[in-house]
Amino acid sequence: MNRKGIAVVVALIGMTVILMLSLAMVQSALGNLKTGSDLLNRAQARQRAEAGVDHALAYLDGKTALSAPKTLSGQGYQVTLTPQNPQGDEIRIESQGQMGLARHTAVAVVRLQPVPAQAQNPLFGQGWISGGRITINGGVDLWGSRLHADQGYANLSGQIGVCDSSGQNCKNLNQVNPPPITGGQGVTDTQCNASGNNKVVCDGSAPKYKVCPVYQTPSDPNLTCLDAVTGRQVRWDQATRIRKPDVDAISKDRLGVRASSPYTDATTNRLCDVRFTSLDPGNAGELTQFLLSRGISGSFPQDVNQLLPLVLNALNGSGLRVCVQNNVTLPGGTSLGNVTFYVGGTFQVNGTVTLNGVSVAAGSGINLGDLQTTDSRFYTGGTLNLNNGATFRGDSTLASRQSLTFNGRADLLNNRALLVVSEGDITFNGRADTHAFLWAGGTITFNGTGAFIGGAVSLGGTIRNGGGQFYIQNSNALNSDLPNTETGTRPRPVVLSRR
Repeated sequence: MNRKGIAVVVALIGMTVILMLSLAMVQSALGNLKTGSDLLNRAQARQRAEAGVDHALAYLDGKTALSAPKTLSGQGYQVTLTPQNPQGDEIRIESQGQMGLARHTAVAVVRLQPVPAQAQNPLFGQGWISGGRITINGGVDLWGSRLHADQGYANLSGQIGVCDSSGQNCKNLNQVNPPPITGGQGVTDTQCNASGNNKVVCDGSAPKYKVCPVYQTPSDPNLTCLDAVTGRQVRWDQATRIRKPDVDAISKDRLGVRASSPYTDATTNRLCDVRFTSLDPGNAGELTQFLLSRGISGSFPQDVNQLLPLVLNALNGSGLRVCVQNNVTLPGGTSLGNVTFYVGGTFQVNGTVTLNGVSVAAGSGINLGDLQTTDSRFYTGGTLNLNNGATFRGDSTLASRQSLTFNGRADLLNNRALLVVSEGDITFNGRADTHAFLWAGGTITFNGTGAFIGGAVSLGGTIRNGGGQFYIQNSNALNSDLPNTETGTRPRPVVLSRR
C-alpha cells in the first residue's frame, strides 16, 4: 500500500473516532437533560403533593370531626382524607402529586382539637383602665369609652358626660344606668370621692359598680365576678386582666435584643450585618470602608460630618441590621427607611428627621427631637425624650424602662396606632386628637385640654389635670407590640406526623 492509501485510512479512522466521541457526548448531554428534567418533574410533583396536604389542613381548620372520607383536588394533586377513629377527630391525609410522568405521595396524620385563639388585649382600647385609682380634675366626656379603677376614684369633681362613639347623644352620669365607671370587686383599700351628678357611681366611700379586678388580687382567692370585657361570671383569675410592662421582653420579642443591652445581645447572637464604633458622626476609615463594601466608589470627603450623610443614604432602604457600639446622631434633614439599629449608647435626632419602617434599640437613651416617623419602633433602657413637633403615624412604638413624657402627636394609619410604654410613669402633654395607646407600670398623667383617642392602661393610677373639657374616645386600632390575650378556643388540625 502506498503512502497516500495509508493517509486515507488513518484519516478515516480519526474521523470515525471523533464521530464516536461526538455521538457519545451528545448521548451524554441528552441523558443529562433527561435526568435534569426528571429531577425537576420529581421536585415539582413533591411540591404539588405537599400543596395538597396544606389544602387539606386549610379545609379541616375550624372543623371538630370528619364523619366520612373526603376527596380534594387542585392543580396537579389529589387528596384523600380518611377518618382514623369513630370520633372522626383523627384523620389521615394522603396527597398524590403529579408532574409529567413523575409522582409523589405525601402523608400526614392530624388530630382536630381546640387551640387557644389570641387577640390584642381588648382592655387597651376601651378608655382608661387602672390597677390603682383614677383622679379627674376638670370635666371629661366619655365617647364610647369607659373608666375602670381597681382601687376606685380619688376625685370626680368636674362634670362627666357619657356620649356615643361619635360624641353625640351625651348624657350626665345620673342619666345612664349603669354608667361606664367601675371599680374592682373584692379589692381592699378602695376609695370613691365624687361631687354633683357624679355621686351616682359611689356607694358611700367605695365604687358602686364593680367588676373583676384587672390587676389587683382580691382578698378572696375564690372570688367570682363579672369579667370587665365579656360581662360573664368567672373566677377572678380567669377574667381579662392586665400585666406589668416589660420593655426588655417587648424589645427582645420584636428585635431579638433586650432594650437594656442591645449592642451586646446583637453581637453575641450574630445579628449584625454591619458594625460601627459610632455614627456620631463616626470614624472616617469605618465610614469609607462601608461605602466601598456597598459598591460606592469615587473621591470621598475627609470630613466625617460629610461622610455620615453618604453612609445614611447607603443605609436607606437597605434592610440592614446596624450595630453601633457607642452613639448614633442623625443630622437634620435625614430621611431613612427600612433599617434596624442596635446601639450601645444613645440614639439622637437633631432637627427634623423622617423615618419610615426604622427600628431602634438603644441601651443608654433615645432623643427624638422633631422626628417625623411612620411604622417605626424605639426601645431603650435609658431615658426617652421628644419635642412638641414630633409626629408618629401607624404601627409605631416608644418604649422605655424609665419614666417618660410624651410631647407631640400620633395619627392613625391603616387602623394602626402608636404605643407608648414605660415601666415607670407616663406624662402626656400631647397635642389634641392624638390617637395612641399608653401602658405604664406606674402612673399616667394627662395635662391640658383636647382629646385622647385610644386607651390608657396603668398599674399605679391615672390623673387628669387642667380646666376645660377633655374627651376620651374608644378605639379598635391595633399595635403589634400590645399584649395579647386568649379570646376562646377554635378547633384546628394539629399535625401528629408528616412525611
